[in-house]
This record gives sequence, C-alpha cells and structure tokens, in this order.
Amino acid sequence: MSDLLRLETVSAGYGEATVLEQIDLALGAGDSLALLGRNGVGKTTLLSTLMGFTRLRGGKLVWQGRDLARVPPHRRAQSGIGWVPQERWVFPSLTVEEHLGAVARPGPWDVQRVYRTFPRLGERRRNLGNQLSGGEQQMLAIGRALMVNPALLLLDEPMEGLAPVIVQELQRVIAGLIADAGMAVIVVEQHARLALGMTRQAIVLDRGRVVHRSDSATLLANKALLDRLVSVR
Repeated sequence: MSDLLRLETVSAGYGEATVLEQIDLALGAGDSLALLGRNGVGKTTLLSTLMGFTRLRGGKLVWQGRDLARVPPHRRAQSGIGWVPQERWVFPSLTVEEHLGAVARPGPWDVQRVYRTFPRLGERRRNLGNQLSGGEQQMLAIGRALMVNPALLLLDEPMEGLAPVIVQELQRVIAGLIADAGMAVIVVEQHARLALGMTRQAIVLDRGRVVHRSDSATLLANKALLDRLVSVR
C-alpha cells in the first residue's frame, strides 16, 4: 500500500532561517505518530510545513501521491489535511456552529457528530468564540478540524494549559479517533508518555533533525532512553 504522506529529506524554515533539516517520514492511511522533542526543536515547524506555512528549502513533500511543494494551505485543507494549531485560532465574533459550518466538507463528520463527541459544544452552539473557556475552545478547534473530514489530522499541543479533567476528556477523544483507524493522526505533545500511549509510532526531533524513530510502545517502555531524548537538560 502506498504512503498517505511521505517526506523525503525535507528542509524548511522561515525566511532565510532553516529550522528543519533532512527530515524523512512516512505515514500510512489510519496510522498514528507521536512527534516528540524538547521545546524549540522544530515540532511545530514540521506541522506548519505540512500545512504550507514555511519556506520549503529542499526535499519532497508528497500527499496521496501528489507533490505539495506549490500547493497553498487552503488547498491542503481541502485535500484532506485537518490542522489544530497550538494557538487554536478561534474567532471571537463567530458562534460555535458558525465555526463548524464554515469549513464543512462532505463526509462522515458533520455538526451533529461533533456535538456527540463534544457534548459541551452542543450546549454552547450559539455562544461566540470569546465566550468559551480554554478547554471549550480546544474542543472547538478539534471539532472544526474534523469538519474538514480529514484523512490526516495534525494536533499541535492539544493538552497544553488545560485542566486535568479536560485533558482526560481530550485524551479519550483523540485515542478514539486513532483507534477508529478512519484517519491518520500526528500528535505533537510535551507530555510524551501520554502521546506514546495513544499512537503506534514515534519520532523524536532535536535541533531540527530526527534523532530517534521507533514504534511508540518500545520507546514508552524504555524510560531511560525516553528521559534522555525529551527531558529538559
């Protein structure tokens, strides 16, 4: 089976600065990846590169057999890449339902399914973005990405700054999305053990390069190696 997503020796960055160097990555349909590393090593830049927000300085980025180098971000979303940015990007003047409807594409995910997944959003469907708590905004950001009916879902620090009860709820939802195998998922997460517990494979970045790759269970079981790779020095 051909790869859903493939990166071959990708180097990318912002302006004249190169952040990622020689990244190789392959992801199949329904697969899941934990993207780990210390702060500032290029994890968010890698997701931004997949979405087309960085300058590609070398290598190939192939999505469903198609070269993405010259494809703008909105076309990437339309082709089935859903993105939940670290900043959430919730619009203060739009209601929950307007956020979801604005990006809807045909497929199994519709507004009612998002509300079943996140009942709180259904309760607050008429509330504006700036009337939501941080946890509700994160639910909305994930729900909005699901409305694209993605073949690949990119999650950038989905648990950051949230109360433990919300973290548990989001962990359950994300684990369910991965187990369903209907879409591939890449999770960037500072809580490495949490991400490894949900995913099938893992890569670790350091200074913009891949320094480790393995299946998630193997890395999760090796506490000494995991601490060496991701703990703050």
